[in-house]
Amino acid sequence: MVPVREGEVRIAHAVTVASSDGRLPSGTRVAILGVPEDIGIRANMGRPGARRMWRAFLPRFLSMQSNPFLDGSAVCIAGTVDVRDLRRAVRDADPNAIGPRTRADGIRRLREATAEIDQRVADVVAGIRAQGAVAVVVGGGHNNAFGILAGCSRTVGAPMGCVNIDLHADLRPAEGRHSGNGFTYARMNGHLGPYAVVGMSEAYATRSIVDSIRADPGILAITLESMLRGEQGLDGAVQLAAAHLGNAPCTLEIDLDAVAQAPASAAAASGFTGAEVRAMASRLSARLKVHAVHVAEGAPGLGPWSADMLGKLVAEIVRDAAAGACSR
Repeated sequence: MVPVREGEVRIAHAVTVASSDGRLPSGTRVAILGVPEDIGIRANMGRPGARRMWRAFLPRFLSMQSNPFLDGSAVCIAGTVDVRDLRRAVRDADPNAIGPRTRADGIRRLREATAEIDQRVADVVAGIRAQGAVAVVVGGGHNNAFGILAGCSRTVGAPMGCVNIDLHADLRPAEGRHSGNGFTYARMNGHLGPYAVVGMSEAYATRSIVDSIRADPGILAITLESMLRGEQGLDGAVQLAAAHLGNAPCTLEIDLDAVAQAPASAAAASGFTGAEVRAMASRLSARLKVHAVHVAEGAPGLGPWSADMLGKLVAEIVRDAAAGACSR
C-alpha cells in the first residue's frame, strides 16, 4: 500500500502497467521487469536469495515521488518473467550434495534450467525493445545478463556493448550456463561486442580470466584496486568505460556485490558505496546508448542490511538509471 498525502504524486499513482500480452502503453520510455530467480546462482554453487529481490524493490520504487526529475507516467511496470515451473523443477537439485553422482546431477539440472531462463528473458526483453522502451531488469542472478544481451542484440541485429559494474568479470569457462559465465556465452554467441567491467577485484580474478582479458582488446577491466591506488577516480573510470564502448548500443549491468556489505549472493567486505554506484549508473545511462539496465544478485536476508534497506537502494539505482535514460 502506497501512502497518499495531499499535494503529492507517487510513482505508483502515475506509472502504467503492460497488458497481459506484453504491450506497453503509448509514451512508455522505460519498462521495468522482474526476474524472480536464483537458479543461475545455485548453478554456480553460490548462495540463493536473489529470487526475493523483486518483491523487496517494487514497493520502495512505487512509493517514490513522480516529479520533474522522473515522471512516473514515462515508466511502465512490465511484470515478471515467469520461472515458477523451473523453480519447482529444480527445488531439490543440490550442487553441494555429498556424493559425486548426486552433485553432478544437481549441477546439470540447474544449468539446464538456467539455459531455459536465458531464452525466456531474451524473448521478453526483445519484446520490450521492439516497442522502443529501455528495459530495466531487477532481480535474479547475473546469469540474466546473457538473456538481456541476446534480446537486445536481436532487435538491433548486431552485438551489444556492455558496461558491467561488478567485482567479477563473469567470464568463467563455458561449462554449462550459470551466473559466472553470462558474458562468456554472450561473446561466443555473437551478442556481446565491446565489454568494460568497472570495479573488478584483483583479489578474486582467476589467472585464466586475467589472461583472457589481456588477450582480447574488446574487453576492458578497470579494477577496484587500481581505483583505490588512485590510478583513476570514479569520473575517470566512467570516461574510460564510455570511451571503450564508443557509440555502440549497449546494456548497463550493476551487480550488487560491488556495493560494500550489501546483501548479495557474493557479498563483499569492501567495494563501492551505494552513492558511488548510483553516480555511475546515472552518468552512464545518460551518456551511453543504453537499451537495457540490469540490477543483479541482490539477496534480501543474506547480509547485515534489512530487506527494506536493500529494496530502497535498488529502487534508487533504478530511478537514477530510468531518469538518465529518459533524459536522452
